[in-house]
Amino acid sequence: ISVTSTVGGEGKTFTAVNLGAIIAMSKKKVIIVDLDMRKPRVHLSFGDSNPNKGVSTLLIGKDTMEECIVKSRIDNLDYINAGPTPPNPSELLLNGEFDNFIDRLKRTYDLIILDTQTDGLVTDGILAMKKADLAIYIVRANYSKREFLKTLSRVITVNHFKNIAVVLNALQSQRTNNYGYGYGYYDNDPKKSNSLLSKLFS
Repeated sequence: ISVTSTVGGEGKTFTAVNLGAIIAMSKKKVIIVDLDMRKPRVHLSFGDSNPNKGVSTLLIGKDTMEECIVKSRIDNLDYINAGPTPPNPSELLLNGEFDNFIDRLKRTYDLIILDTQTDGLVTDGILAMKKADLAIYIVRANYSKREFLKTLSRVITVNHFKNIAVVLNALQSQRTNNYGYGYGYYDNDPKKSNSLLSKLFS
């Protein structure tokens, strides 16, 4: 699963880390990979200091995967920091080593969450979305601009994305005397009526 947004502050890393933690608590083995090599934040969510190794050093062969994987305090939840900011983050993701890196993670983990770069859906984020079975795009209520969704629509059209979910974050709840829970799912093709998430973990 890739998690991306257009600008900082929309809740991208918050969503990625909390989604990973919730699924890990269901006994699935999860790893969160910080691909935001320009403004990494995953390590902050786990109370880590600024890491000197991670994705950037792993992809150039300076460090091994085993050296870069960090175990969190939550059972079944690991993460890999972004590492020092390289001069060419997009080029690192374009080389074949990134594909090998993901393939190796698949052998160990039930779920890989890619926390991607923001800043207007740049190349890094789109590359991660292409690698993912499900791309989650975060927008924040009363914060994100309408133009961001127009940009997303263009990205979907140009790249022929099929599996993208949009999450509306920080929506203020309406206080009432009642409470309830609801959800909805719609697909033009009734044969695809189950969500991709349910397929991933069935």
